[in-house]
Amino acid sequence: MGDSSDHLGKKLFKETLIYSIGSFGSKIISFLLLPFYTFLLTKKDLGEYDIFITTITLFVPLVSLQISDSAYRWLIDRDKQNERLKAEIITNTMIAFGVGFFFFSFLFLIYSVFETFEYKEYFFTLMFLNCLLPILQSILRGEGDTKKFAVNGFITTFLVIIFNVVFIYVLHLRVEGILLANIVAYTIASLFMIFQIRIFKYCSFKYLNKKLLKEMCHYSLPLIPNLMSWWAIGSASKFIILHYLGPEANGIYAISSRFPSIIVIINSVFVLPIQDAFLKKDIKMEDFSNLLVHFIKIEFSVILILIAGAPIYTKYVVNNEFYESWKYMPFLYLGVGFNTVAALISLIYQKRRSTAKITSTTIIGGVVSIVLGFLLVERWGLYGISVSYFSGFFVVYLLRYFDLKKELKLGINEFYYIMSLIFIIATIYLMNILGFKFQLLLLVLMLILVSFINKKIILNFLKND
Repeated sequence: MGDSSDHLGKKLFKETLIYSIGSFGSKIISFLLLPFYTFLLTKKDLGEYDIFITTITLFVPLVSLQISDSAYRWLIDRDKQNERLKAEIITNTMIAFGVGFFFFSFLFLIYSVFETFEYKEYFFTLMFLNCLLPILQSILRGEGDTKKFAVNGFITTFLVIIFNVVFIYVLHLRVEGILLANIVAYTIASLFMIFQIRIFKYCSFKYLNKKLLKEMCHYSLPLIPNLMSWWAIGSASKFIILHYLGPEANGIYAISSRFPSIIVIINSVFVLPIQDAFLKKDIKMEDFSNLLVHFIKIEFSVILILIAGAPIYTKYVVNNEFYESWKYMPFLYLGVGFNTVAALISLIYQKRRSTAKITSTTIIGGVVSIVLGFLLVERWGLYGISVSYFSGFFVVYLLRYFDLKKELKLGINEFYYIMSLIFIIATIYLMNILGFKFQLLLLVLMLILVSFINKKIILNFLKND
């Protein structure tokens, strides 16, 4: 038993290290674009760009039929020696995407005849690339080639940074520069992956399997409303802000929402290898439950530190014009935390290939978030929006936790977790009424508290080191 756990731990550590190269290291570099944007773009520019990207994010699941998830799920279950099945999976994936994008192109053409909007050509091109890139990445992951997946993640981000500097700083293209930077970077990255996968070898109409295509679509199509509900929780609020508070407020909120991406980056490093191992059946339910308990503890410890430090690091990272953005970050951090835990719990649904349950819980969370957004925006402004964001993900987490509670057997003290959440909310309130020096003191106290809570993990780490 001990040897098995050690082997699992070493395997997960190795996978995490590989994912770190592509996910953590590269995306932390992209985070450096944040001050770059705030010094070279106005609130209005950032607000416009954020709405543009938010709209693309809404349509990507519809256009791609979310077939990337099916590609990953089927490839990961495949016997690695079965080249024929691999070709069928890749062919069916690309055919499904082709059909989805054809219908989008047709509708977009009709819409363009009657309506004109700025950056129309960029919208169409980025829609295609934002659909294609995840499909190619999912194929690499499904093949188990985590090294190639990681390297491509690093290359993509590096290219985005380089072209952002060229188009915004050198050529002064502002919003258009960001869009061009993404287009050029994603095109190069996609071509690189196409040759790595040797997609032309595996993609042919002779490999069309109608039964398999139906099964893959049956798995992926219920995920479309699921992802659109995630969009409703995370992004629909930006349209509410635009309507009630204007594009400048959207620019502030765009910066606020960028900071919690630190948690998303860190999470992706740990969550992806756990997902791989769980779906490959390398992790038993008991081990998964133990992992989840430790993850929750560490996750919210990190979130507590980031919340307490928000007014301090924001002061030195962004332009003064955007400084107030720190006030809206705490509830966004909490939302991201509960989103990740909910996503980990949903691996049980994925293992069963029961995607409908994932969708139903997310739709409820999306409705809660949008309703609260409308109710709170006029009274509390951007505070109301950040609270609605947190509430949506918290509801999704609760629904999945109580549905799978018996199966998970986490053995957690629910009263302890409720009190911890109340403590974090009280910390958020204190931050808003304290001056900068007391905020620094609060951060130091939080660091001491988190170290005490995680002393066993820290001591074990030091011993192993």
